[in-house]
Amino acid sequence: MAGAEIFDNAEIKAMADVIERKMIHRYGSHAMRNGQYRVDEFEEKAAAMTGAKYALGVSNGTAALIVALKGIGIKPGDEIITTPFTFIATIEAIVACDAIPILGDIDETLSLDAASVEKLITLKTKAIMPVHMFGVAADMDKFAELGKKYGIPIIEDACEVVGGTYKERYLGTLGTCGTWSFDPNKTLTVGEGGIILTDDEALYRKMEYYHDHGHVHSKEHDRGADAKSGLGVNYRLSEIQGALGLVALDKMPMALGRLRATKKKILDAVAETGITPRPMNDGEGDTATHVIFLLPTAEAAKKFAAATKEAGSPCGIIAENTWHYAKHWQALEDMGEQEFFGTKTPSYALETMAKSDAILSRAVMFGLNIIMDDASVEKIITAIKAGAKAAL
Repeated sequence: MAGAEIFDNAEIKAMADVIERKMIHRYGSHAMRNGQYRVDEFEEKAAAMTGAKYALGVSNGTAALIVALKGIGIKPGDEIITTPFTFIATIEAIVACDAIPILGDIDETLSLDAASVEKLITLKTKAIMPVHMFGVAADMDKFAELGKKYGIPIIEDACEVVGGTYKERYLGTLGTCGTWSFDPNKTLTVGEGGIILTDDEALYRKMEYYHDHGHVHSKEHDRGADAKSGLGVNYRLSEIQGALGLVALDKMPMALGRLRATKKKILDAVAETGITPRPMNDGEGDTATHVIFLLPTAEAAKKFAAATKEAGSPCGIIAENTWHYAKHWQALEDMGEQEFFGTKTPSYALETMAKSDAILSRAVMFGLNIIMDDASVEKIITAIKAGAKAAL
């Protein structure tokens, strides 16, 4: 599903324009730019498209999470509640802020279960970070309720679901702030890049300053004369990435349309097999990057997987996914029950993830590409039918 599969002359022209003008840095050199700021345009387009008041382009999705956490004021020893089913960058961003990841359970949508989160809230809880995984939204109504009830910011990790929606609102715009990723493996890519969306102007300003060495950006004078708000880092986007981002946003409806059509074709073709698709909090907003089924038992999932492999289109059992499931991350387990800025971290041993493991061990998955020929789609359909026959 890598976004580069839909690259064409539009991306070449966008990059060539920036290179020909020799204007790579997103800030400064105002007199030489003729009013052209590609990252600014990318941010403005993302904000207009999503309805967010502010959008901040950053160097990647991980940077987006770190900047968001820094923006809301996360300090060493603070606790952030999130999910064990995510990409490791979610955890890395928390640890990069010297905060402590607290892992809730997932539900059958494979999203963070709000009921499990509420049981974990303490006086040290300073943010809740639901992650919208493999195309599908977490239950943002429940997380909004938790945020309001306890006065805790909700940071949406929407890096996996660019363009997805929940009740007709874009994922990433329903919390205090939300993050998108445009890395090489996402549906839309700019090579490396990310965006943070928010309606909170004060938060936006903190994030804007922090992501670029504390600079207070102004077009009234050149970069060397910028005021400084304090210390920061360098997570800027370049003008090349901004130019690619403008093209990516233009292509988003086409890309999601193709994915959704392919997924519908597959699900319609296997509807009478009796296999159960993963439930969703809002099926209309699914980005359709994955076809996922829940089998009755872990043993049934293994039988299903073996049959799909035999049929020539193997699925994955999500509990075995080393990229997206915390039980496989030795570095996280090694952090467990250690002193961390005066606070003892919880255990991250497998037994602490038993409820999530029980679900993920019976969840099977096929990844989809934006561009798929009929033969490839039919191969998946045939494999699913074979898997269902073997497992049910």
